[in-house]
Amino acid sequence: MYTANSIRNVCLLGHSGSGKSALAESLLYMTGVIDRIGKNADGNTVCDYDPEEIRRNISISTSVVPLEYKGIKINLMDTPGGFDFSGAVVEALRAADAAILVCSAKDGITVGFEKAWKYCEERNMPRFVYISKVDEENADYNATFDALREKYGNKIAPVVVPIWDASHKVTGIIDVLNKRAYEMQKLKRVEIEVPEGKEEVIADFNYTLMEAVAETDEELMDKFFNEEPFTYAEMIKGLHQGVKDLSMFPVLCGSGFTCLGSLMLMDHIIDLLPNPIDGNYHKATLADGTTEEFVVSPGGVPSAFVWKTVSDQYGKYSFVKVLSGTINADTTLVNARTGETEKLGRLYAMCGKKSTEVKTLTCGDIGAIGKMD
Repeated sequence: MYTANSIRNVCLLGHSGSGKSALAESLLYMTGVIDRIGKNADGNTVCDYDPEEIRRNISISTSVVPLEYKGIKINLMDTPGGFDFSGAVVEALRAADAAILVCSAKDGITVGFEKAWKYCEERNMPRFVYISKVDEENADYNATFDALREKYGNKIAPVVVPIWDASHKVTGIIDVLNKRAYEMQKLKRVEIEVPEGKEEVIADFNYTLMEAVAETDEELMDKFFNEEPFTYAEMIKGLHQGVKDLSMFPVLCGSGFTCLGSLMLMDHIIDLLPNPIDGNYHKATLADGTTEEFVVSPGGVPSAFVWKTVSDQYGKYSFVKVLSGTINADTTLVNARTGETEKLGRLYAMCGKKSTEVKTLTCGDIGAIGKMD
């Protein structure tokens, strides 16, 4: 059972075709949930399982896939990028505590990306930017990063950047924070020597990152102007604070097809994104019609928010996010819409179309209740 501190609820947003489902597949593979990576073109991905999604090769509804990495549970919500299905994006944003905005290194900033950014701005949602498809032909990481910097300013902070060879082909990635380099060998991450001549590139990106971190704290700003180096702990603390108060948007990159950058993305999800207690701002409506902030609390009276209902050939499920306390299969709760009490049925952890029955759902977690009216 996970505590609220060891849960991250994250939604993937972006234009249709930007690589969200491929990214989800790579994270599932790297955490051992699946043993082979599915492809949209083959119709065998975990997130796009509906016959219509398989036929059209696009996501139509939001899928939930839970991952476990380093003892942390990451509830990943893969949202559709098509404008016709923006309702599914909005419902995922209600359940998520943070977002990863995916944009392709081939297409740069698209209308779908801008729309997703606007949704996050409206909800004060902490977010990462993930530049996908960096190793594909005609990809241009630098042009995409520069466009992000130009549009959103110094808040755009590079934490993972690609390594190019002489022919400008991406062969690996650099962890800017730790100044370490990695490449993928047969879908396994291997640390390599920082390539010769890349020290200056790393120094430039590291300076850009320090500049962004300095803006989160006056003491760090003083150190920055005095050209004193930041400790690793100061960098992580500054990044975490910057993400939380929306003064910084870390930029990562990689490839869903080769899993390049996937482990590093999960490391940063754990270190920098808020848990459910620090996360989404929920409003509760009182009996007189006024609203007030609902405090997410593990020790509170059990309560859950139904953010999506699905009825298909696999059954009827009400997707819930537990906002306080713990709910069990036999818990009786009041339906806030009708005022009547309801005894919950079976509880499930969902992974795409696969449902696994569970006994309890803890505060901050996302699951589903079966056959609930």
